[in-house]
Amino acid sequence: MWALRKYGKVGPRAFRMLLIRFGGLAGIHQAGLADLMKIDGLDDDRCEKIAEGSDFLEEAEAFISSLEPENIECRTFLDDDYPVLLRELNDPPPLIFYRGGLPGPDEKTVAIVGSSRAGNEGIGTGVNLASEMASRSISIVSGLTRGVSAAAHLGALKSKHRTYAVLDSGLAGIAPEENRLLASEIARHGGLISEYAPREKADDKKFPERNRLVAALARAVVIGEVFPDSEVTLDMATFCQQLGKIMFILIDNCDIDRGNREAVEKIMALGAIPVDSRKNVNIIADSLV
Repeated sequence: MWALRKYGKVGPRAFRMLLIRFGGLAGIHQAGLADLMKIDGLDDDRCEKIAEGSDFLEEAEAFISSLEPENIECRTFLDDDYPVLLRELNDPPPLIFYRGGLPGPDEKTVAIVGSSRAGNEGIGTGVNLASEMASRSISIVSGLTRGVSAAAHLGALKSKHRTYAVLDSGLAGIAPEENRLLASEIARHGGLISEYAPREKADDKKFPERNRLVAALARAVVIGEVFPDSEVTLDMATFCQQLGKIMFILIDNCDIDRGNREAVEKIMALGAIPVDSRKNVNIIADSLV
């Protein structure tokens, strides 16, 4: 599968299409160029690239073997312990890399996300809510960015419960740098998860892909402090609407003077339920069915 992903440039949607067409990995690798060119939506260049992927099986095997010394494991869409919630996506990643563990099939999970430049009050709210959720044996999912996401991971660790960070880079490229110690703790008490090769760097194009995994791995999404220019968080809210994921927006830190009322209203228009984390913890917890 890595040979197809890396050398054949087969993305999540194309992989699923090929799997259905040829019945399995062996069928994909045995398919000739003529077979691939019969598939609607694949141009000649893409077909040639996919066919070439089968020429790199030895390189792919060497790469997978190189993960063990770095304490990185890999799971594919075809493995039994691949996270069940990711399978609900239209484009589940063919492979995921992780350090630590993965959410179990019956594990209750909630994502807590928000602005990377949240103020002290917004960060405090994120820590407290995550800690309260974790004390109820609810695992926390977020993106290991500054602000609300880091606060959510810290809150879960404070209650000594599991938390999972989805990265927009490979596992060897933790960013920002100040979160590396936090990442180590998350790996010990949950897991670091990425669909990118270990040394692949983050870039702005990857945050929507990361958002879809954060949302998918959670049974509900809670949005903390947010501002009108919080592009990443607004993208998350849009994706939750498209996915039909239950979504809450915290109104604890909705300060008109700081300009975040407009953002809160935008997210509510996308279907988020307004809650006060000091009063409505039970509503959030009870939604995780």
